Parts: sequence; structure tokens; C-alpha cells
Amino acid sequence: MILTADVSTSAGLVRFKQTHPDKYLDVGIAEQNMMGIAAGLASEGKKVVTTTFAPFQSMRCLEQIRVDLAYMNHDVTMVGLASGLVLGTLGYTHCCFEDLAITRAIPGLTVLSPADCSETVKAFAAAVRHEGPVYLRLTGGSGNPIVYADDYDFTIGKAVELRQGKDVALLATGTMVHKALEAAELLADQQIDAAVINMHTIKPIDKAAIAAACQTKLVVTLEEHNLVGGLGS
Repeated sequence: MILTADVSTSAGLVRFKQTHPDKYLDVGIAEQNMMGIAAGLASEGKKVVTTTFAPFQSMRCLEQIRVDLAYMNHDVTMVGLASGLVLGTLGYTHCCFEDLAITRAIPGLTVLSPADCSETVKAFAAAVRHEGPVYLRLTGGSGNPIVYADDYDFTIGKAVELRQGKDVALLATGTMVHKALEAAELLADQQIDAAVINMHTIKPIDKAAIAAACQTKLVVTLEEHNLVGGLGS
């Protein structure tokens, strides 16, 4: 079942709701109610996906996520649309710099942050297969730069080393993965060898990848999020 809070067009769900009207429900601008409905459907054995813009999916629904989903370990994948800065034209209410910090703090909740469209497909499929609640954070907009031109293995909790380097390790997530690759090219021009690691899973974090990165002279994190509580923390 897919539930949306009046964002079917923004979420790209038009074809789905036309093809599978029996598996689609628009609750209107009532995000907290959407989470209650999702929990009810999940308790009856449904795999449920909810979606709305990231600040409303995470912050507005925090208590429902904590109590109705995580505490009960329901199979609900929450898709937070347009997190970070991409909706800045709509004002501060639609920007979201806090969702990683909020969702990381909830016991039993898995947190994913894909780098591009290909990884979004893989992360979404993995989230739906995963047992328990998942928050899928989407950053960037239309025309988002491609990171993965070829197929690769995506595993929740296992980071992907995109570039090896011995001097600096750039640990990035979401839109900043492509920026990290660009930065590594600029550093190479200055004879600085930079590794780039895609931290597509924020929770559970890949501790082994971080430990390996710490063998370099400097570790830098890049994320479209507040410094407090996100990948950097």
C-alpha cells in the first residue's frame, strides 16, 4: 500500500494510482493521521509506504513514528521528499536540515540517504524488503547529477567506496556524494589524494568504513543537513 499526504504529483505517483487504485490512498494534508493509518495497515500484514515532503514526514509525525511505527516494529517505509535545500523557494518551512538527527535518535528505525536516482531505486527496494520501519531521505531535484552510471551492489549498512585515496577521506551522503567526487578531482590537481565514500546508510552506520577512512590524514563529512545530529555526528 502507498499512502500520500496530498503530494501524489510531487512524489511521481500518478501512474501508480491509476494502475493500482486499490493499493493507493491519499489522506490529504493530514500527515500524522497518515502514519496512524500506515501503522494499522502494517499491523494487518501490509507492506506500507508513506510519502510527503521531508519536514512533514519526519518532524510533524515524530511522535507517531516513534510510538506507532518504531516501538511496534511495523514494516513501513517513510519517504521524505525534497529534503535539504532544494525547496528553498517555498521558504524555511519546506527546507529540512534536521531529519537525520531526528530519525537517528529513534530506536529500531533504519535511515537511508541515497546519492542519485539509481541508488534511490535500490534503496527503496531494500527498504521495502527490510523488516521494520525505514526512513528514506531524498535530496536534490530534477536533473540531479548521476553518481552511478553502472550497476552495483547496494546493501543497507554497507558504505560504497567510489574512489580510493591515501591523504584525505571524504565521507558524503545524498546530493553531497557527487560534490565530493568533484572536490576529489580539484584536490587531485593539487596533488592531494582523496578517497570518496558514499555513506548511503546513516543508521546503522558502517563503522568499518569509518575506521578505514581514519587511516588517512584527514576525514571530512559532507551532507545537506545541520552539523548537529547528522552524518558528521
